[in-house]
Amino acid sequence: MSKSTTEIKIRGYHLDAYQHVNNARYLELLEEARWCHYEDYPPAYFQEKGWGFIIVNININFKGSAVLGDTLVIHSELVKIGNTSLTIHQEAFIKGSERKSIEADITFVMMDLRTQKLLPIEGEMKDLLTRELKL
Repeated sequence: MSKSTTEIKIRGYHLDAYQHVNNARYLELLEEARWCHYEDYPPAYFQEKGWGFIIVNININFKGSAVLGDTLVIHSELVKIGNTSLTIHQEAFIKGSERKSIEADITFVMMDLRTQKLLPIEGEMKDLLTRELKL
């Protein structure tokens, strides 16, 4: 299934009072990596189709702190596709080390943005979501 890698440098605004990446910021960093995961599609491709990715579940495991100046290497991979949902697994490592900072499974449903009804993942949509990305 499709995989991608995104690097994000940790800046001061990512940190909390304890001087490490705040748990809520990790969600934003993972979201940035997911946007990058589908970045090779034309801008607004899914919106033009009327398709929306709606998060229905996030399972996140914190493994170790990232601090100012670290670069997170985030691997994103589509690991499961069902009738109306898909799951992307993400892992973030501190660049230059083997230290895992976080791992998460994010489950989405596909929704028709006009009718607000779930869409089956089949045909063109399934082909697009499962193709290998060339990043």
